[in-house]
Amino acid sequence: MTIQEQTEQKAGMRPESARRLHVNQILAKAIPTYTVGLPIQEFDAILEANCFQPLEGAIYCGREGQVNEQVGPKSWLTFTWYKMESGKYEIVSYIHG
Repeated sequence: MTIQEQTEQKAGMRPESARRLHVNQILAKAIPTYTVGLPIQEFDAILEANCFQPLEGAIYCGREGQVNEQVGPKSWLTFTWYKMESGKYEIVSYIHG
């Protein structure tokens, strides 16, 4: 068991892998696939509520793109976007280790 895992266990936190699974379940329900804008604030709220770091401040631009950002010692948030002709964005997001 790593020092990080021992610290989490002493603090009563779920292991990082369990928190990733939980966040993915929340992302699937809370972040719509098709949305008017990029849900950065929603990502931050979900991450922070589950003891992960929020996303770094950035400018997300372009009709399509992908972000891979470390949000925990062994966890990364990946999300992609594509702006459709209707003006809505198609969002795919997940957290992985």
